[in-house]
Amino acid sequence: MKAYKLKFLMKAILFLVRWYCWFRQPANKERIWAALFMIPGIFLLVPTFNYSLTMLQSFLFQAMLAYGLLSIFWIFKRHYRVSTVNFVVYFLLLVKVNTSIGVRSQFEQGDAKLKVMQFNVLSSNTAYDQTIENVKNLSPDFISFQEVSNKWADELEAKLADEYPYFKVLRQKDAGQGIAVFSKFPLQNIDEHLWEGTANLSGQVLIENEAINFLTLHTRSPRNKAKWQHRNAHIRQASEFVQQNGGEFLVLGDFNTVPWDKRMKEFKASTDLEDSRKKFVPTFPAWNPFVAQIPIDYIFHSKGINCKSLDSVKITSDHLAIMGSYQF
Repeated sequence: MKAYKLKFLMKAILFLVRWYCWFRQPANKERIWAALFMIPGIFLLVPTFNYSLTMLQSFLFQAMLAYGLLSIFWIFKRHYRVSTVNFVVYFLLLVKVNTSIGVRSQFEQGDAKLKVMQFNVLSSNTAYDQTIENVKNLSPDFISFQEVSNKWADELEAKLADEYPYFKVLRQKDAGQGIAVFSKFPLQNIDEHLWEGTANLSGQVLIENEAINFLTLHTRSPRNKAKWQHRNAHIRQASEFVQQNGGEFLVLGDFNTVPWDKRMKEFKASTDLEDSRKKFVPTFPAWNPFVAQIPIDYIFHSKGINCKSLDSVKITSDHLAIMGSYQF
């Protein structure tokens, strides 16, 4: 028995010595580093079939930048295998991000008929006067607000009604789920929808005798698996609503997910709507630098509506507002 144990121990020591000698060779060190960098890249590139992958891939843009910088770093270190692996992952992530936000398409030319703002005001935000003054200065024609608490509802109604006489506010017990729309143009056929226990607003805005359908929503933040499933179901119900109603559409709100998420791709495919983004326009969190933000607020439009521009605006919230101009 002792001889068997000694033989096993000698084999184990020999294996470790051989492995150490193999690892000490520069070419083999490169292979190990390359494999280590490839593993997270695979998880960033596969379809988001579960909660953990979805959360990881929310930061795809940041991962793409990191892999690009690492590929340059390893070139200077003369580790070309590692640099090549990093560059391949960077390129694949770049393709995934770009195809999700339509960077190859162009904004339409011509005069805009409608300026639209999408803005999550943050229910705990108390900078009411500053926020409303900034909104007035930007002068959108149609505004969708989320996280409208009772106090926010009072402030918006009191200070925007003169310039935006057509509005609808949905107050909720959960201050983070109140929503509102304000318009310079007449609104009609306003309807309230309760999807997954969350309030949504739909209706039509009348512009030069044309009726444009709109839907505004705010999905739950996917902070755990149950809320992630809740958010996905909410997006599916919004998709079904658009499919069941004809005409030109604007769908806007805080979707709490990124453009390359599987659920957003399914939403666009099933509704045949287009994201107003033609470049990377992140919206959250507003206090982070540009490269550390993610795009979770949207203005979608149907093919009969052309987007002339879309930009983000920092106001007072943890979200940036987005402003788009449209013609039809």
